[in-house]
Amino acid sequence: MPLPDISQIPPVDEERIVELKEQAAHDASLFNRLFALFEEEGPTLVASIDDSLKQSDRDEANESIHKVKGSSAAMGAKRVYALASAGVEICRGNESLGELSELPELLTLEYAAYCEAAKKHLA
Repeated sequence: MPLPDISQIPPVDEERIVELKEQAAHDASLFNRLFALFEEEGPTLVASIDDSLKQSDRDEANESIHKVKGSSAAMGAKRVYALASAGVEICRGNESLGELSELPELLTLEYAAYCEAAKKHLA
């Protein structure tokens, strides 16, 4: 199972960001704080994924990719979410972890694309 083609998926789920901002109507800085955490933790999670793949540690890879999947879903990072979802499926299946060799690089690029696109929503 190869990683998905994400070229037709927008990097940002605009509706999800609006939902986050509306949920925080009493605290306008909530999205800003969540965004800062997402932007800061992304490289650490990607490095963890990369390390676990290099060590062929399926459990650690799955755990780190699952964290990326959850945070990207919450933040509306659609491409990051698509990649992480596929990564979790590969980790849970019988496929070789070699199928994920490009995942860290792709996630790095997509985190950057999301952050750049989402910055217009910062208050």
